Amino acid sequence: MIHVFKRVSKIFVALFMVMATMGGSFAQDGEALFKTNCARCHYATDKKLVGPGLAGVESRWSSKDNLVAWIVNPPEYLKTGDAYAIELFEKYNKSVMPAFPSLKTEDVDAILEYVKTVNEAVATTDGGATGGDASASSSGDSDNSLIYVLTIVAVVLSILIYALFKISTSLADLAKEKDGLDVDNRNLFERANDCWACTKKFANENKAIVGVLVFVVICYGVYLGYKGLMGIGVYQGYQPSQPIKFSHVTHAGQLKIECEYCHTGVRESKHATIPSSSTCMNCHKAVGEGSKYGKAEIAKIYASIGFDPNKGAYIPDYNKKDKEEVLKIYEEWFGGENDAYRAVEQYVQKPIDWVQIHKLPDHAYFNHAQHVKVGGIECKTCHGEVEKMEVVEQFAPLTMGWCVNCHRETKVKFEENPYYDKLHDYLAARYKKGDQFTVARIGGLECGKCHY
Repeated sequence: MIHVFKRVSKIFVALFMVMATMGGSFAQDGEALFKTNCARCHYATDKKLVGPGLAGVESRWSSKDNLVAWIVNPPEYLKTGDAYAIELFEKYNKSVMPAFPSLKTEDVDAILEYVKTVNEAVATTDGGATGGDASASSSGDSDNSLIYVLTIVAVVLSILIYALFKISTSLADLAKEKDGLDVDNRNLFERANDCWACTKKFANENKAIVGVLVFVVICYGVYLGYKGLMGIGVYQGYQPSQPIKFSHVTHAGQLKIECEYCHTGVRESKHATIPSSSTCMNCHKAVGEGSKYGKAEIAKIYASIGFDPNKGAYIPDYNKKDKEEVLKIYEEWFGGENDAYRAVEQYVQKPIDWVQIHKLPDHAYFNHAQHVKVGGIECKTCHGEVEKMEVVEQFAPLTMGWCVNCHRETKVKFEENPYYDKLHDYLAARYKKGDQFTVARIGGLECGKCHY
C-alpha cells in the first residue's frame, strides 16, 4: 500500500506543478502584458484613448516586423522614414510612444493575439452597444475563469487521490486476506497518519521539487495580491442602472443635443452638474412620449416635478396634493392600461435620484472649467463617446497615472486663448523656440495642482 501511495503522491505533485505552471503562463499572457505596457494609452478595441485603438492594428502596418520594431523602439524606428509611423507622429502632436526594450517578439505576439481575442468578443456581442471597453470585462472574466478552473482541478484531484487511496487500501486488505494475514482494521484517519508520514518522507527526499512547487505557489499568490491591490478604487466600466432609462444614444447621438445643454456647469464651474428635472422639461413639455420607452420614463419626470400631461400644465400646489390624487392624473394619461401608471408612484413629489458614475477620490482636485473652457478638452476625452452609449459607463480608468500621462502629452492651446497670453510669452523666452509646451511644462505634474 505504501508503494502504491508513493506513486500516487508523485502523480499528484506532477499534476499540481503542471497546473501551477499553466496558471503562471495564463497570468503572464497577452492580457497581462497589455495591461502592464499598453493600457495606459490604448484600448484593445477601436476606441481612442491617449493613442489610437488597437483593433486591426496589424492591417494598418506594411508588415508585422515593422509593427514589432515600432512597438519596441518608436524613436529609433521613426528614423527609418516609414510613412505610417510618420503619419502617427504628426497626427498625435508629434508625441512619440515610449520605447519598450524589455518586450520580446513573442511578448508582442501575445499582446496582438489578446487584442484579436478582445475584438472577436466584441463582434459576437451586440456590437458593443453599451460603449464600454471590452478589455475591462474580458479581464475580469479571464481572471475569474482561471480561478474557477484551478478550483475545479483541485477538487477533482482531491477526489481522485481519495479514490486511489481507498482502492489501494482495499487491494492491500484483499491481498492480506488471501495470504491469511491480519487485515488492517484501522479507520481512515488512523491510516492517514501513514500517508502523512509518507508525504513528509517524500518532501525530505525531493526537496528540489517541493521547493519549486512552493515558489510557484507563492509567486502566483503575490501576483494575485498585487493585481487586486492595483484594482482598488479603479471603476473603469462601472455602469449602474439609473432611476430613469435615459438614452444618450437618442439625445446626444440622434438629436445631437450638446453636452453643455444639460450639464450646464461644465464651462463655468468645477462640477459639470447633473441636470435638474426643469432642464428636462424644456423639451418634455411638448414631447410626452419617447421613441424607445414610450410614456413610462417621461412620466417619472412629470411625477417628480408635478406636471399634468393631460392639461399640458404644472399642477397647482403640487406638494400639498395627496399621492393617490396625483396618481389618478397619470392613470388617466396612461389610459389605465395594466396599472402602468403605478411605476411613477415612487417619484411622486420626490427628486430624481441619479446615480453618479464618474467620481474621483476626495483628495483629488479636478476642475471642469479649467479643462473644458481653458484647455479646450473635449468631453469624450474622459467620458468616451457617450452618444453611442445607451447606458453610460465610466469610460476611462481615471487613475493618477492616466491623468499624469495626459498632462505629459497634451499640448497647451495658446492660440486665441487670452488666458495664456502672459504665460506664453514667458515660456517662449525661457525655452527653445519650437519646443512643445505640454501641460507638464506649465505645472501639470506638480503635486499641489491636484492634491492640496
